[in-house]
Amino acid sequence: MNNVPKLLTSLSGIDITTKEQWEKYRRDEVLDLCANYVYGIRDIERPKDLYFKVEETTEMYGMIRKSVRSGFGSFSFPFYVYLPKNADKPLPSFIYVMHENMENWLKFDEEGNMFSSEVDSALPLKYITDRGYAVAAMPTKDIYREWTTHSEYKVGVFAEVNAVRKKNSWASISAWAWGVSRVLDYLETDPDIDASRVASIGHSRSGKAALWAAATDERIFLAVPNNSGCMGAALLRGKLGEHVKDINISDWFCEKFHDYNDAEEYLPMDQHMVLSLVAPRNLYITGSVLDTWADPDAELRAARLASPVWELYGKKGIVLEDEAPILNKAYQSGSIAFHVKEGDHSQKQFDWENVIDYFDKIK
Repeated sequence: MNNVPKLLTSLSGIDITTKEQWEKYRRDEVLDLCANYVYGIRDIERPKDLYFKVEETTEMYGMIRKSVRSGFGSFSFPFYVYLPKNADKPLPSFIYVMHENMENWLKFDEEGNMFSSEVDSALPLKYITDRGYAVAAMPTKDIYREWTTHSEYKVGVFAEVNAVRKKNSWASISAWAWGVSRVLDYLETDPDIDASRVASIGHSRSGKAALWAAATDERIFLAVPNNSGCMGAALLRGKLGEHVKDINISDWFCEKFHDYNDAEEYLPMDQHMVLSLVAPRNLYITGSVLDTWADPDAELRAARLASPVWELYGKKGIVLEDEAPILNKAYQSGSIAFHVKEGDHSQKQFDWENVIDYFDKIK
């Protein structure tokens, strides 16, 4: 893996040795490389006519649920804010990126936690709110659908922007990440939420979006890409399982990225660079030992390669007290937390429990 792009060397070949140099010169270079070659350049960030509307507030399973709609022009999308009943102070919150399978498969149990009979994953809302956190669950389908091609670029948020698609234009993952930022715009107006303590979290492709949201929006306090794998938290070079030509059967990334289907070694970035964009904030990478398609070992390599950016700020990146990660042990001593759990591609109660433990420590 000698061709892994150097993170702390500028495009002009100068070594970056201070946080001031990183912030003034290198961070923007890294962000531009990631956007131009993988995630795409957005045509819009926060629209001038952005609005929020709380359409309904109800009580369910001992929680408060606010049904919110956000939009601009003729475009809008819904999300749902869950809060513990009788909270007496503004709460830290998760923004949960809910891709279409999770929306279709996750169902409430009798206690108010959501589980799936289709996959081994969970969104334990009652558990999360009982621990003193809010959850803003954001379905992705109204922002942009899962697999539909952008060839006409006339659906979802892209229809309202009315832009012409270029090779480096944004696509699904960046659109969902854009949605996370709009949900955060709303949370900043909600007196029940401590908007300075918001985490973006998602599983699989939603984990990719949650990570890119934190890379592009520095208001996000903690990023939690769960089993996010290829073009998520895993280093592309040398990884097992999914690679560029596999993932590009989707419309998740910009068209320019398709040029690298059989030429990954020429890609001028890799995922340690995406992770570095979260610094000096907090990052928790979660994986599963049997999920070789996402490859937790490659996620660990990316975390290690990204850690020097946190060190520029006098912080620790990833810290492993053991020579190699121990299964089901959470490593939470650094600004990059990490664990690998048993099982395959999933987001389980175990993940949520440990992520909230970490959030408790840093909040």
